[in-house]
Amino acid sequence: MFGVVTSDDFQPVGWMGRYPIRVTTIIVAAFVLGMFATVIALSARWDVVTPFAFTTRSFWHGAIWQPITAVLIQTASFFFLFNVFFLYWAGVEVEKYLGRRRYLTLFGMLLLVPVVLLTCWSAAGVSWTYYGSYELSIGMFIAFATLYPNVELFGWVTLKWLAFAGLILASMQSLPNHEWGNLSILWGMCLTAFLYLRIIEKKIPFEMPAAVTGLFRRKPKFRVVPHETAPRRAEPEDIYESIDPVLDKISKSGIGSLTASARRALDRARNRLLKKSS
Repeated sequence: MFGVVTSDDFQPVGWMGRYPIRVTTIIVAAFVLGMFATVIALSARWDVVTPFAFTTRSFWHGAIWQPITAVLIQTASFFFLFNVFFLYWAGVEVEKYLGRRRYLTLFGMLLLVPVVLLTCWSAAGVSWTYYGSYELSIGMFIAFATLYPNVELFGWVTLKWLAFAGLILASMQSLPNHEWGNLSILWGMCLTAFLYLRIIEKKIPFEMPAAVTGLFRRKPKFRVVPHETAPRRAEPEDIYESIDPVLDKISKSGIGSLTASARRALDRARNRLLKKSS
């Protein structure tokens, strides 16, 4: 489910000196560039909302770039600093836990939330225009708090309560102007992030229906097997080579960053070493 994760997925994309560059770093840099581009366009009195903000009508008539460009439209304000800071802080930790592929899957799902919800609003006869990354940042922070709900900040408040307070305050901003479209996107992104992390952690079991998986399953090929075959000898597995990526991840990100499969691999290697020593 959600792709195969390898040890390379937990490594940075690159390095700038001794500082790691992750996917979150690139996303935050794109948001900062988007803010400068928005300011320049507005100063020149160019219309950036109509072609680049997300509207259901434009999207379904060919403007398929709008889910991506909509989050790059950023207004310059002091609050923008907090927005990108929380996105970077939460996003890096979520990326370390999930790995690059699953993290990009989560990010793509968050980008699709406005498409699904605003299409539903449009079907009900109400049209909304969406742009900005405020809801996405809150959704990513909800994902971070889902992973580490009881981590304390400032010595007295846990992440789960800080995330809950942030969600309530963000919702209250949409209430005075009856911005139900943005409010639904906010809650949709938060719910998507929460459920995705719960499924990854196996706290919410999820299996594709057999009718769906059967469509993509390859049909078995029959072949003639000799009646008597010599017993195969299992090739010895290099325990140290198989567990080195897991140990590298622990040294860089801590044991809390291990996935369930990595923890099982670590337990298997430990048991084998104990048997060899005995």
